[in-house]
Amino acid sequence: MIKKILIIKLINLSCLLYSMSIEGFYESQIGRTQESDSFDWNIWDPNFYLETRMFGNPNNNTSYYIKFYPYKDYNDSFRSLAVMSESNISFRDEINGYGFNSILFFRESQHYWLDGSMLNLLNTGIVNNDGNGQGARLDMWHKFNGSMTYVFSDFSQGDSDDIHLMRYRQSFLNEKVNTGFYILRKNYSSGISNEYNQVIASDLKLFFERYFLNTEIAVSKVPSDGSIEILNNNYDEDEIFKSNIAFQTELRGLRLGAPKLGYWFINPGFFSFGNTYRNYLGDNQSNKYGYWINTYYLVPERAVTLVMNYSFYEKIIPDTISLDYTSEKMITNPITNLYTEIYIEFINGFKGKISFNKKDEFWQGQYYKHYDILSELSVENYLAKLLAQYKIKDFGEIWEKQITGVELSVNLTEQWKFFTRGMIVNDRVGSRYSFFTEFQYRTSGNTELYLQYGPNYLGQYGLTNDDGFASSGSMIKELKIILKGWF
Repeated sequence: MIKKILIIKLINLSCLLYSMSIEGFYESQIGRTQESDSFDWNIWDPNFYLETRMFGNPNNNTSYYIKFYPYKDYNDSFRSLAVMSESNISFRDEINGYGFNSILFFRESQHYWLDGSMLNLLNTGIVNNDGNGQGARLDMWHKFNGSMTYVFSDFSQGDSDDIHLMRYRQSFLNEKVNTGFYILRKNYSSGISNEYNQVIASDLKLFFERYFLNTEIAVSKVPSDGSIEILNNNYDEDEIFKSNIAFQTELRGLRLGAPKLGYWFINPGFFSFGNTYRNYLGDNQSNKYGYWINTYYLVPERAVTLVMNYSFYEKIIPDTISLDYTSEKMITNPITNLYTEIYIEFINGFKGKISFNKKDEFWQGQYYKHYDILSELSVENYLAKLLAQYKIKDFGEIWEKQITGVELSVNLTEQWKFFTRGMIVNDRVGSRYSFFTEFQYRTSGNTELYLQYGPNYLGQYGLTNDDGFASSGSMIKELKIILKGWF
């Protein structure tokens, strides 16, 4: 509430004394769907969305931003309401290489971002409270190549948890050595002192000529989970990687060959997630270790690239399954994956790729194999873009699928664009298809009109690699008219 009052007062002051810019976005959509051949087309209720954004700079170091949209629900009010969906106030200053930037924010997701980590310590989609979080962010830096970020957020909508995120970075030797640490903590809504999840991590990046070594280690803590604490305390010192520790490292720059013969580049890596490692703020993996070797070869004087990647992982603590009433078996569920690819660039913008992915896994003592073959051809120029794919998924298995997909985008004129996507999948049950086409008309620099037919979401994530379509997706007879604009 205090942040909302501060933002509103600052806006009122800015309107009186300082310049303010206003912009917005609107979208109108109406559609019809034929759910059955025996019924007429069903028309949707027309949908219209409008949002307005305001920016202001009361002085050189201070700025604010607010976004709101109209909301009408007769159960809440007989008048249309203005809902504040996002807002922030920021202040920035720097003197002689020392500076800071502070932000108070309300329902904004971008302020949770920290620089990337190998262990994926932070997932902004988890810590932003479904876009309803509010809090503060502080960034500080100094002239000795160091910086720090601290974010506090309150889950005002939902479970009322609190999030604390801190990251420190430091560079040495002209940025050849980079290191830092993370402290991530989630306090549960109960307020009890030992009810939290905490992850502390440190990372090291070394650059030496063409070599690059990246290493990260993290330790987690969940004191309110008694079963995790008991397991963790029972591990000996020589079983440290079975406990609440996660580790990952990768080396790049290794190569074999000569300029005339070409070079084969090799990038090995290793990872381990302990059995009692828990991270409820990011990638929450546990009880797993493995390694990978990613390689590629650039054919000299040819636009050809060969890729071969291999990975292996299995459980650190094995599962126990019963073979009969008198015997048991310890299993670690190993998984191996071999990926090979040939990528070729032809003349006139044509590109081709053939790949084979071989995945072998054991699950509860049973062996499964997933072999995928993919061929792809694409071409792109100023007029059009074409992508065609053919994939055999789970080759040789009873659940084998053959998937064909084509995408075509054409710039008809400066205002008119045409896009279409078609896919067909065949398996032992039968065949399914999906077809989507769209005409886009840009009426001016800030308005666009779309006429669509079919489901626009099937195939948009990798065409034939879209598991949503491969598993169960099918055609929907759907017609949409969408109008978008900016002002």
